[in-house]
Amino acid sequence: MTIFKYALRRGLLNPASLIVNCSLPLLLIILNVDFDFGGEPNRGLFLVAMLIMYGGFSMARSIQLDKMDGTIIRILAGPISMYSYLVQNFLSAMVPMTVLSVLIGVLGVVLHSWEITFAVALTLCYIFLAASSIGLSFLWSCIFKNKEVSAVALSIFITTIAFVGGLFIPLALLPNPLRLFGALFPAHWAARAMETMISYGMNMNFWLSLLAVSLFTVAYLLYGSKRRII
Repeated sequence: MTIFKYALRRGLLNPASLIVNCSLPLLLIILNVDFDFGGEPNRGLFLVAMLIMYGGFSMARSIQLDKMDGTIIRILAGPISMYSYLVQNFLSAMVPMTVLSVLIGVLGVVLHSWEITFAVALTLCYIFLAASSIGLSFLWSCIFKNKEVSAVALSIFITTIAFVGGLFIPLALLPNPLRLFGALFPAHWAARAMETMISYGMNMNFWLSLLAVSLFTVAYLLYGSKRRII
Protein backbone atom coordinates (compact mmCIF):
# COMPACT_ATOMS: atom_id res chain seq x y z
CA MET A 1 0.00 0.00 0.00
CA THR A 2 2.97 2.31 -0.62
CA ILE A 3 1.06 4.27 -3.26
CA PHE A 4 -1.86 4.68 -0.85
CA LYS A 5 0.35 6.14 1.89
CA TYR A 6 2.21 8.43 -0.51
CA ALA A 7 -0.98 9.78 -2.10
CA LEU A 8 -2.69 10.21 1.28
CA ARG A 9 0.25 12.13 2.74
CA ARG A 10 0.45 14.38 -0.31
CA GLY A 11 -3.28 15.12 -0.18
CA LEU A 12 -3.23 15.93 3.52
CA LEU A 13 -0.24 18.23 3.12
CA ASN A 14 -2.06 20.36 0.53
CA PRO A 15 -3.27 23.45 2.46
CA ALA A 16 -5.61 24.62 -0.31
CA SER A 17 -7.47 21.31 -0.40
CA LEU A 18 -7.82 21.16 3.36
CA ILE A 19 -9.06 24.75 3.69
CA VAL A 20 -11.37 24.99 0.70
CA ASN A 21 -12.60 21.42 0.42
CA CYS A 22 -12.80 20.46 4.07
CA SER A 23 -13.08 23.59 6.20
CA LEU A 24 -15.72 25.37 4.09
CA PRO A 25 -18.33 22.55 4.21
CA LEU A 26 -17.81 22.22 7.98
CA LEU A 27 -18.18 25.99 8.39
CA LEU A 28 -21.48 25.97 6.49
CA ILE A 29 -22.79 23.20 8.75
CA ILE A 30 -21.60 24.93 11.93
CA LEU A 31 -23.27 28.18 10.86
CA ASN A 32 -26.36 26.21 9.78
CA VAL A 33 -26.40 28.04 6.45
CA ASP A 34 -29.61 27.33 4.57
CA PHE A 35 -31.49 28.62 1.56
CA ASP A 36 -35.09 28.49 0.41
CA PHE A 37 -34.92 28.06 -3.36
CA GLY A 38 -38.23 27.94 -5.19
CA GLY A 39 -40.10 27.15 -1.99
CA GLU A 40 -37.84 24.18 -1.21
CA PRO A 41 -35.95 24.42 2.11
CA ASN A 42 -32.69 22.68 3.09
CA ARG A 43 -30.87 23.86 -0.03
CA GLY A 44 -27.86 24.62 2.15
CA LEU A 45 -27.31 20.87 2.42
CA PHE A 46 -27.17 20.68 -1.38
CA LEU A 47 -24.59 23.46 -1.43
CA VAL A 48 -22.50 21.36 0.94
CA ALA A 49 -23.00 18.41 -1.42
CA MET A 50 -21.68 20.50 -4.28
CA LEU A 51 -18.60 21.38 -2.21
CA ILE A 52 -18.17 17.69 -1.40
CA MET A 53 -18.21 16.94 -5.12
CA TYR A 54 -15.60 19.63 -5.82
CA GLY A 55 -13.56 18.33 -2.89
CA GLY A 56 -13.61 14.83 -4.32
CA PHE A 57 -12.31 16.10 -7.64
CA SER A 58 -9.60 18.12 -5.89
CA MET A 59 -8.44 15.24 -3.69
CA ALA A 60 -8.19 13.07 -6.80
CA ARG A 61 -5.57 15.26 -8.48
CA SER A 62 -2.87 12.75 -7.54
CA ILE A 63 -2.82 11.17 -10.99
CA GLN A 64 -2.35 14.50 -12.73
CA LEU A 65 0.47 15.36 -10.32
CA ASP A 66 2.11 11.98 -10.96
CA LYS A 67 1.92 12.64 -14.69
CA MET A 68 3.43 16.12 -14.31
CA ASP A 69 6.51 15.06 -12.35
CA GLY A 70 7.02 11.73 -14.14
CA THR A 71 6.26 9.62 -11.06
CA ILE A 72 3.62 7.65 -12.97
CA ILE A 73 6.23 6.32 -15.40
CA ARG A 74 8.37 4.91 -12.58
CA ILE A 75 5.36 3.45 -10.75
CA LEU A 76 3.85 1.64 -13.73
CA ALA A 77 7.28 0.40 -14.80
CA GLY A 78 7.21 -1.80 -11.69
CA PRO A 79 4.97 -4.78 -10.84
CA ILE A 80 1.90 -2.61 -10.28
CA SER A 81 -1.20 -2.82 -12.45
CA MET A 82 -3.17 0.20 -13.54
CA TYR A 83 -6.14 -1.12 -11.56
CA SER A 84 -4.09 -1.38 -8.34
CA TYR A 85 -2.70 2.11 -8.90
CA LEU A 86 -6.19 3.55 -9.34
CA VAL A 87 -7.68 1.72 -6.36
CA GLN A 88 -4.92 2.81 -3.97
CA ASN A 89 -5.22 6.43 -5.12
CA PHE A 90 -8.99 6.14 -4.81
CA LEU A 91 -8.76 4.91 -1.21
CA SER A 92 -6.27 7.64 -0.29
CA ALA A 93 -8.67 10.30 -1.60
CA MET A 94 -11.66 8.67 0.10
CA VAL A 95 -10.14 8.75 3.60
CA PRO A 96 -10.34 12.56 4.13
CA MET A 97 -13.66 12.83 2.29
CA THR A 98 -15.19 10.07 4.43
CA VAL A 99 -13.92 11.69 7.63
CA LEU A 100 -15.35 15.02 6.44
CA SER A 101 -18.75 13.47 5.71
CA VAL A 102 -18.89 11.78 9.11
CA LEU A 103 -17.91 15.03 10.85
CA ILE A 104 -20.76 16.82 9.07
CA GLY A 105 -23.23 14.26 10.40
CA VAL A 106 -21.82 14.46 13.92
CA LEU A 107 -21.89 18.26 13.93
CA GLY A 108 -25.47 18.23 12.72
CA VAL A 109 -26.53 15.97 15.59
CA VAL A 110 -24.55 17.83 18.26
CA LEU A 111 -25.14 21.43 17.17
CA HIS A 112 -28.50 21.32 15.40
CA SER A 113 -30.24 18.31 16.97
CA TRP A 114 -30.54 16.33 13.73
CA GLU A 115 -32.14 12.94 14.11
CA ILE A 116 -29.62 10.11 13.99
CA THR A 117 -31.28 8.53 10.95
CA PHE A 118 -31.22 11.87 9.11
CA ALA A 119 -27.52 12.39 9.92
CA VAL A 120 -26.63 8.84 8.83
CA ALA A 121 -28.56 9.17 5.56
CA LEU A 122 -26.97 12.53 4.76
CA THR A 123 -23.51 11.18 5.58
CA LEU A 124 -24.07 8.26 3.20
CA CYS A 125 -25.16 10.66 0.44
CA TYR A 126 -22.00 12.70 0.85
CA ILE A 127 -19.72 9.66 0.98
CA PHE A 128 -21.24 8.10 -2.14
CA LEU A 129 -21.10 11.43 -4.01
CA ALA A 130 -17.45 11.93 -3.04
CA ALA A 131 -16.61 8.41 -4.23
CA SER A 132 -18.25 8.96 -7.62
CA SER A 133 -16.50 12.34 -8.00
CA ILE A 134 -13.12 10.78 -7.27
CA GLY A 135 -13.77 7.93 -9.70
CA LEU A 136 -14.86 10.35 -12.43
CA SER A 137 -11.80 12.53 -11.85
CA PHE A 138 -9.50 9.52 -12.23
CA LEU A 139 -11.26 8.53 -15.45
CA TRP A 140 -10.93 12.09 -16.71
CA SER A 141 -7.19 12.07 -15.97
CA CYS A 142 -6.83 8.82 -17.92
CA ILE A 143 -8.67 10.19 -20.97
CA PHE A 144 -7.13 13.65 -21.18
CA LYS A 145 -3.35 13.59 -21.53
CA ASN A 146 -2.75 17.36 -21.60
CA LYS A 147 -2.80 18.86 -18.11
CA GLU A 148 -3.94 22.36 -19.11
CA VAL A 149 -6.76 21.13 -21.35
CA SER A 150 -7.82 18.63 -18.72
CA ALA A 151 -8.00 21.19 -15.90
CA VAL A 152 -10.05 23.74 -17.88
CA ALA A 153 -12.40 21.17 -19.36
CA LEU A 154 -12.92 19.49 -16.00
CA SER A 155 -13.85 22.78 -14.31
CA ILE A 156 -16.51 23.43 -16.93
CA PHE A 157 -17.71 19.85 -16.76
CA ILE A 158 -18.03 19.85 -12.96
CA THR A 159 -20.11 23.02 -13.01
CA THR A 160 -22.34 21.61 -15.73
CA ILE A 161 -23.11 18.32 -14.02
CA ALA A 162 -23.69 20.11 -10.69
CA PHE A 163 -26.26 22.33 -12.43
CA VAL A 164 -28.13 19.63 -14.37
CA GLY A 165 -27.73 17.21 -11.45
CA GLY A 166 -29.89 19.27 -9.12
CA LEU A 167 -27.26 20.59 -6.73
CA PHE A 168 -27.69 24.22 -7.83
CA ILE A 169 -31.40 24.13 -8.60
CA PRO A 170 -33.99 21.63 -7.30
CA LEU A 171 -34.66 18.79 -9.73
CA ALA A 172 -38.37 19.67 -9.84
CA LEU A 173 -37.54 23.11 -11.27
CA LEU A 174 -35.33 21.80 -14.08
CA PRO A 175 -36.83 21.22 -17.55
CA ASN A 176 -37.33 17.56 -18.48
CA PRO A 177 -34.52 17.52 -21.10
CA LEU A 178 -32.01 18.79 -18.50
CA ARG A 179 -33.20 16.26 -15.92
CA LEU A 180 -32.80 13.45 -18.44
CA PHE A 181 -29.33 14.67 -19.34
CA GLY A 182 -28.43 15.03 -15.66
CA ALA A 183 -29.46 11.42 -15.01
CA LEU A 184 -26.38 10.37 -16.98
CA PHE A 185 -24.19 11.54 -14.07
CA PRO A 186 -24.00 10.54 -10.39
CA ALA A 187 -24.71 14.07 -9.07
CA HIS A 188 -28.32 13.70 -10.24
CA TRP A 189 -28.81 10.48 -8.29
CA ALA A 190 -27.10 11.87 -5.20
CA ALA A 191 -29.42 14.90 -5.33
CA ARG A 192 -32.40 12.58 -5.78
CA ALA A 193 -31.30 10.53 -2.77
CA MET A 194 -31.03 13.69 -0.67
CA GLU A 195 -34.43 14.98 -1.76
CA THR A 196 -35.99 11.59 -0.99
CA MET A 197 -34.24 11.41 2.39
CA ILE A 198 -35.38 14.91 3.38
CA SER A 199 -39.01 14.29 2.39
CA TYR A 200 -39.58 10.59 3.11
CA GLY A 201 -36.56 9.19 4.95
CA MET A 202 -34.46 6.20 3.92
CA ASN A 203 -37.02 4.42 1.75
CA MET A 204 -36.45 2.17 -1.27
CA ASN A 205 -36.00 5.11 -3.67
CA PHE A 206 -33.26 6.47 -1.42
CA TRP A 207 -31.30 3.21 -1.54
CA LEU A 208 -31.87 2.77 -5.27
CA SER A 209 -30.49 6.26 -5.88
CA LEU A 210 -27.37 5.48 -3.83
CA LEU A 211 -27.01 2.19 -5.72
CA ALA A 212 -27.01 4.15 -8.98
CA VAL A 213 -24.26 6.45 -7.63
CA SER A 214 -22.16 3.45 -6.57
CA LEU A 215 -22.56 1.81 -10.00
CA PHE A 216 -21.24 4.97 -11.64
CA THR A 217 -18.21 4.84 -9.34
CA VAL A 218 -17.45 1.20 -10.18
CA ALA A 219 -17.87 1.89 -13.90
CA TYR A 220 -15.48 4.86 -13.79
CA LEU A 221 -12.78 2.85 -12.00
CA LEU A 222 -13.13 -0.20 -14.22
CA TYR A 223 -13.04 1.82 -17.43
CA GLY A 224 -10.19 3.97 -16.17
CA SER A 225 -8.14 0.89 -15.32
CA LYS A 226 -8.34 -0.22 -18.97
CA ARG A 227 -7.02 3.05 -20.34
CA ARG A 228 -3.42 3.98 -20.97
CA ILE A 229 -2.61 6.92 -18.71
CA ILE A 230 0.77 7.71 -20.26
